[in-house]
Amino acid sequence: GFPRGIETRVLHFASPLQAGRLFPREAMNALQTCSFRKLALVVFCFVQGTQAFNNLAPFLGRSIGRKCTLSVCQGNMLAKQPAPHFTPTLCRGGSLSSRSHHRTALAASTATEGTLLPSYSKLAKFSVGKKEVNPVIGLLFLIGAFLWAVVLLPAVIGAYFWSMTFDKLRRRAVDFMVGLWAKGAMVSLLYWPKLTGKDNLPPNQEAVMYIPNHCSYLDIFTLSGIIPRKFKYVSKQEILQIPIIGWAMQMAGHIGIKRMDKRSQLQTFKDTVQAMQNGNSIVTFAEGTRSPDGRLRAFKKGPVKMAIKAGVRIVPVSICNLYRWMPNSAATPLAFPRDVEVKIHPPIDPAGKSEEEVLEYVYKCVDQGLPPYQKALPDP
Repeated sequence: GFPRGIETRVLHFASPLQAGRLFPREAMNALQTCSFRKLALVVFCFVQGTQAFNNLAPFLGRSIGRKCTLSVCQGNMLAKQPAPHFTPTLCRGGSLSSRSHHRTALAASTATEGTLLPSYSKLAKFSVGKKEVNPVIGLLFLIGAFLWAVVLLPAVIGAYFWSMTFDKLRRRAVDFMVGLWAKGAMVSLLYWPKLTGKDNLPPNQEAVMYIPNHCSYLDIFTLSGIIPRKFKYVSKQEILQIPIIGWAMQMAGHIGIKRMDKRSQLQTFKDTVQAMQNGNSIVTFAEGTRSPDGRLRAFKKGPVKMAIKAGVRIVPVSICNLYRWMPNSAATPLAFPRDVEVKIHPPIDPAGKSEEEVLEYVYKCVDQGLPPYQKALPDP
């Protein structure tokens, strides 16, 4: 079943390969005409584990990988017993390359770090559909968050009427009450984040756009409670409909968006630009939604376009170690958060710069501030 003459050709070029010289074009063509299994068998039988085979194995992964797919998960025998210096991995599009191998290895080496939880988190934990639930901690959080919201609601309403009379465009009094509510919600979960880079925060009266990573429902509580500045969120319209909590956000002037509605997206763009021109700082999650695995995802250009349009600076923010306590797969916090850190990076003025330059700067800042298990994976 082997292509005619393939054994001779493999043996003929084993010696030049061992000497460190590249394969001629005819050898590459010959290698690509057979499957990886057959070629590996021929090489193993005739070269018998010499140094030429050690050098040949990585080359096979690059040149023939497009015609084969090796995966440890698929139980491939070659994957279970890889040749020296060659670890087969499953790649996108069936391609094996050193870059994708590094990407897979990096993901595997740091995946468990983001899921390590204290032993008590397993007590009474169960699943509802695809969501994990810790009823004890979840109940404490819900009671704490809603209790604080109910207690502060009269004050929020009073701050709203005061703001509509004396500070209609910014509503700072309502922002203060929302920040106080976020602090109470964090206290109910017995955690208080560490704030790093406070010197990079803009002056109190300067309107800016904050762009953080987004990996947990707790992001909004954490940012509102720990950053000593007033700001609004661009948030899903559904959140603004939550009783009491959503009402307070609406009174503060937070901006809702229906992600699948283009008309809503256009209106959100206009409202956000107008809000920043009125002197309000805005928080936007440029990833568009929460990261499914905690790792930083590609940023959309919309937030940068809005900042350029409004003529404000952009402040990159890294939210660290919050994903493990309430990941995308959880309906409630799974444990009391620890080692949470918010890093404020130096702001960038987009004036005179292209959208790509600004976006790259913000993305790199956020990524560099994250722990290894949250950093973006290398491009495949």
